Amino acid sequence: MLNGNVKILVTSRSGSGSWAIRGEQLGAAIGATVERNASKIKGYDVVVMVKRPKPDLLHRIKSVGVPIVWDIVDAWPQPEGNSWGRETCLKWLREEVQAIKPVGIVAATQAMAADCAEFGVPVLTLPHHARPNQMPNPIRLRVQTVGYEGSANYLGAWNETLQVESAMRGWRFIVNPAHLADLDIVVAMRSHKGYAAQHWKSNVKLANAQGTGTPCVVNRERGYVETAKGGIQWADNREELSAAFDYLTDVHTRRAVSADLREGDITLKATAGTYRSWLGQLKF
Repeated sequence: MLNGNVKILVTSRSGSGSWAIRGEQLGAAIGATVERNASKIKGYDVVVMVKRPKPDLLHRIKSVGVPIVWDIVDAWPQPEGNSWGRETCLKWLREEVQAIKPVGIVAATQAMAADCAEFGVPVLTLPHHARPNQMPNPIRLRVQTVGYEGSANYLGAWNETLQVESAMRGWRFIVNPAHLADLDIVVAMRSHKGYAAQHWKSNVKLANAQGTGTPCVVNRERGYVETAKGGIQWADNREELSAAFDYLTDVHTRRAVSADLREGDITLKATAGTYRSWLGQLKF
């Protein structure tokens, strides 16, 4: 069992946004050593593996016998895994667990946690926290800019729909603004309808909207549904998107929505506290 003096190493083969959040930010907040593709494993009590390990990294960890906690966040192969059905996703998951043999699993959604229950190890559902030190959204008098954070490749047909619906209202649609607070409305849409994309994908885009109080329109993915507290506009088709945009046009509505969103803010401090407490209860 871990104690207050436990030495934790957080590592990954990835350099993605998930690594920045679940590795660098969260690892530092729980007092861990954080190192991508770590070379020195000996001397640590537990290794938190974020996403999928490289074979040589996994070999280094296993060769010194350090227990592994696997944070699965966004670990399935992409883009091909985004179209997999449930059974293909579970087959991949079982093979990964068999190879890694974790003593604990961290899941990004409750749905993912439920799918991991069969493995007989402790599972923690840990949603993404909001990016620290973000500027709050000022809620401008008129909507001017709608935006999306992330790769535009994931938008698919939504890209054109968002462009058209925005232009119809005299708004502009942009991808990856310098600051989320530069947007009057942020959207979190995805064209992929596979099981992992719909049930295992994290809540990160919604968490950042909540943290900044930026009015948002999102798909009904499990990561968002599970962490919804209020102020969220849902859209799974163009008609719902159009209705959500109409609703958010009024400044008084957006101010009320912003306040509701801030009530659901998932902070780094709170997330790290939950994570550290759970790690401290592990037995191996």
